[in-house]
Amino acid sequence: RIGEPPYIQMQDFLKQPFRFRQLTERSKYENKMTAVAWWQMRILDLKECMKQTSLSCEKIKFNLILDDPIKKHLDKTSKWQGIGGDYTITLGKKCKAAPGHEKGLPVMAAGVGAFTGMWLGFRPASTLAVSDNLHADAKLLDRLDEAFLLPDAKPDWAF
Repeated sequence: RIGEPPYIQMQDFLKQPFRFRQLTERSKYENKMTAVAWWQMRILDLKECMKQTSLSCEKIKFNLILDDPIKKHLDKTSKWQGIGGDYTITLGKKCKAAPGHEKGLPVMAAGVGAFTGMWLGFRPASTLAVSDNLHADAKLLDRLDEAFLLPDAKPDWAF
């Protein structure tokens, strides 16, 4: 047994987390992992989410290359094709996401899941850079860790 350290999900570090589960089922040395997720979060409209965000930090601007793997599962004629693409992100009292990149800004490459996790404050950017699909230079990661120092998200009420 292992308890997960704060801000880290151990499964993120396993290449094949369920590989030995079936092989060892009902044996004396059964390999078993139990995890429960009551909800899953995902940004569906990046521009609107950023517009509704206000952070208590100095202005931070960076270019974002956002990967949205859902696109490969959508019909080409679908009106919504995910949110992947190139953006210029501005964070601070007023946040925004604008299409395209601005020259001279630091660059972050991230999957929509990792970016959502950072935006909601589930895990710091520096942790996501180690455990998930989020890549940026150390200086930008440090600034993002400070900007998204948010209370734990409580999206549901268990009773």
